[in-house]
Amino acid sequence: MIIGLSIVSIAIVGVLLAQGNYTRSAAQTEVGIRAVSLGNYVMHTIRMHRYDEKTNVPWSTTLGADTGESTSAAYDDIDDYAGASWDFSGEGYAGFTVQTRIFAVDLTTNWMDSVTAGTNYKRIIVSVKHDALDNPVVFSSLYAGIVPFE
Repeated sequence: MIIGLSIVSIAIVGVLLAQGNYTRSAAQTEVGIRAVSLGNYVMHTIRMHRYDEKTNVPWSTTLGADTGESTSAAYDDIDDYAGASWDFSGEGYAGFTVQTRIFAVDLTTNWMDSVTAGTNYKRIIVSVKHDALDNPVVFSSLYAGIVPFE
């Protein structure tokens, strides 16, 4: 009888540990899916804006929000989002931290490194963090400044 109870007790402990691991894994998966959704939303929001404040080359030589553009509602080009932090806690995303980086790149040297602004390419990086995730969810996109045909 004691041996039987010992075996059943060990089995119950094993089941409870497995259930705890499954619950944590399911919660982490849910947070990951929400992070991907949020990151996609932010990336699309940025990419809906034009390439630069100027409409023709030479492009602007500084990145960041321009004078008079103190809120994201006033941003009119992608580099206004350089160094931005996003707060979606009031929209059901409590605990998520979203940060964006925008920098110019020169494809003839290395598309990963930042260079002086004014080039024909900008890299957009959106990073979504949450305590439940082991690593942030990171999105990256290249945006080309192409002058329309005249």
